[in-house]
Amino acid sequence: MSKCSLCSGPAQYYCKSCKSKLCPDHIIISNSIYYCKECDDDCYDPKCHTCGSEASFVGHDTVHRCEWCKKTDIEDGILYHQQLPQLIFSSINLLNKKLTEVWDLTQQYLDLVRLVYDMRKAKIMLFREVEDEIALLRTKISTFIDHLVKFENETFTLVDEKLRNIGYMRYTNLNNVDNAEEILNLLKGRSGLLDEKLETKFAEIEEDFGSLSQKVSFLNFQFRLLRRIHHLLPENEDEELISILPRIWLKKNASLPKQFLVVLTNKNLYLMREKGLFNVKLKNKATISLSHITKKNYSHSMLAKKKFKFKTRLDSYTIFGRKESLGQISTYFNIIENYIDFSIHKSSIIEGLKFYSLTMNELKSNIQRHGNHLRAYLLNKRELKRELYWRDGQDARFNKLFEQLLAVERKIHKLNESRRYESRSSKGIDGLLRKLTREHNRLKIQLEGIRKQSDEFDDLWEF
Repeated sequence: MSKCSLCSGPAQYYCKSCKSKLCPDHIIISNSIYYCKECDDDCYDPKCHTCGSEASFVGHDTVHRCEWCKKTDIEDGILYHQQLPQLIFSSINLLNKKLTEVWDLTQQYLDLVRLVYDMRKAKIMLFREVEDEIALLRTKISTFIDHLVKFENETFTLVDEKLRNIGYMRYTNLNNVDNAEEILNLLKGRSGLLDEKLETKFAEIEEDFGSLSQKVSFLNFQFRLLRRIHHLLPENEDEELISILPRIWLKKNASLPKQFLVVLTNKNLYLMREKGLFNVKLKNKATISLSHITKKNYSHSMLAKKKFKFKTRLDSYTIFGRKESLGQISTYFNIIENYIDFSIHKSSIIEGLKFYSLTMNELKSNIQRHGNHLRAYLLNKRELKRELYWRDGQDARFNKLFEQLLAVERKIHKLNESRRYESRSSKGIDGLLRKLTREHNRLKIQLEGIRKQSDEFDDLWEF
């Protein structure tokens, strides 16, 4: 039974400011609101209780205040007690929802790994560091998820232990409210701690993933171009694609520049042009073997145009374009010069990519298992409905049965009177009396049953 903090009577209200349990006699009801200029706050008497200065009248409104601390944070004890389990469960759900962004990133990571695997199998070998970054990022994500699993388990253990000590708040008792508010404060602190983890460690993972995604996005752009031109390239197992540059202006010897799609492999340069007015198709116009290239030069001065020149034994070529495109060509030739080491180094990683699986199954299963546990014990619908039933409907049911009992007793009394003073057959009266007596006993049993069941809710009846 919850007792009033001031008089030890049955408590009905709860003050959230000073944590006092109060009976109706220790609730101050104020009907007028005043404003204190000195405190810059509302008060409820002509004189401010804080500074003692005169306050100006604002208006009429009924406000309940705590007699102990004079604050207005007063809650109906039963209603607030019934709200707390849902508030605790909602706080835990909000905590777990913050992990959604981690889950989303892991799914994006897995999609990225599968895409890189497909592109490397298609022999697109640009950005040699992609596999190393994938492996490093996988380690970071796995380590971070391990920390989250530990964090989630610790949070659940702390909350469940406190809830177990107060019987998961299944029965109304205002003495449990302080403990429930402690749990809410604990979850608030854990939520702040999780935010800190997400803002530091996870932010670093997101930054690394963004950098990797940009490279893979360009590789995917190359992959889509390859699908258009793969039938124009010779089937050579030793030849691997490095990069594809669309819409590059290229001049051969002294001829006018023309626009080409340039395909760069570890063996050749392929120059392709679009042909046809209505049915436009790409056609391979020239193949330049890398073994025939004798000289390369890249210039991007402020005064001269940006261009890349290379020569073969017979011809000279000049490529014009943006700094980024010409920089790719320079990077391409740098890759070619070290291609043997690059290819050998990546071959084992390419095959291993398809086995790079990363999931949050352990974390997700923990969250689901803990959620089901709390839902069953903290949000036990049968218990909540049963308590609400006692709160809202039991008195009405008792009164209804009691009125029926009184009505039956009146009928029995009238029949006894008629048998005594009237000439009606006593046989018919005796039959009615037997029926009414059985009904009277049935109602008495039901009313007694209600009284016995109400013992399970002593705190509720005290309110």
